[in-house]
Amino acid sequence: MPTPNKGEHESDFLSRCIGEVINEGKESDQAAAICHSKWDEHQKMASQGKVSFDYDGTISTDKGKELAKKLISEGKTVYIISARESISRMVNTAKELKIPIDRVYATGSNEGKIKKVLSLKIDTHYDNNKDVVDKLPGVGKLM
Repeated sequence: MPTPNKGEHESDFLSRCIGEVINEGKESDQAAAICHSKWDEHQKMASQGKVSFDYDGTISTDKGKELAKKLISEGKTVYIISARESISRMVNTAKELKIPIDRVYATGSNEGKIKKVLSLKIDTHYDNNKDVVDKLPGVGKLM
């Protein structure tokens, strides 16, 4: 099943996709519906491009690192936003994951972390603190 390429325009994708799906044996109306649906799904995912992780117990874990790598490979912009006082202990993880240092924040408190997530207009924030997740409705996800 064709998927949109990074930077591909809708008309280019639909033309390519419909041709491929017809070649797979689908009728042209069916192919068009499938490809329009694929494009809509792609647009929805692309609009959710900013993802942040708490540090301790979240992106510092193997599970968190693997999820961050997956999201980065999908083209998401990943941040580390922690209630820590300093970024110094988070820098190595950021470097390992190729997250630029200017996307690593130490906010000094959970309230500061919540404010930073909101001010950066983060689409999804992963955290191991249920209170933080609860204060970020529609954005926070418990990890």
